[in-house]
Amino acid sequence: MPDLHKRIPMDPRVVEKIQRSPSMMAEQGSGFLQNPWGGPSGYQYWAGQPEGKRVTYFAVVGGGATTSEISNMTGLTEPEVDKWLTQLGKEDLITVEESA
Repeated sequence: MPDLHKRIPMDPRVVEKIQRSPSMMAEQGSGFLQNPWGGPSGYQYWAGQPEGKRVTYFAVVGGGATTSEISNMTGLTEPEVDKWLTQLGKEDLITVEESA
């Protein structure tokens, strides 16, 4: 199972400190927090989001296509997944396809 970031790997304040320091950013390299976070600002965004929203998003990005699949990937209940899918769709972070 992919790492769905239930726990973020570092405090977002550490990321901010690294960003403010040219020498620390140089030590991290150009790919600092790029995958799967989308860079330092993406990391800070997702670190500040509710866990359910974060894990649902990363499950979708990781290939989860149905509520049931995402529920199995994340450990969230199907109603929780539906709630977060709706929220993510409203924010245009994912495209939610209506079932036939």
